[in-house]
Amino acid sequence: MLGNRPDVEEAPQGRLTAEPKRINVAISPEMVRALEIVIEREGVTLTEALRRLVGYGDFVYRAVREQDEQILLTGPDGTREVVLL
Repeated sequence: MLGNRPDVEEAPQGRLTAEPKRINVAISPEMVRALEIVIEREGVTLTEALRRLVGYGDFVYRAVREQDEQILLTGPDGTREVVLL
């Protein structure tokens, strides 16, 4: 068990495992559109689109907040930094 999280256990090699949890949340129209884009482009279910977007957000959050790293996006119009507020 990890701290006060009975739903999360530490597996061998420091990896976390957890039973899937159902949640019910209200999201903005912008978030709905982000999910629809992933569903349309990737041909995945709503659940999988949500998993992917949360995973991307977790990656960015940990890199910037926990590891004090910069994330730079480079494209045809130049380079910009991802900034978390």
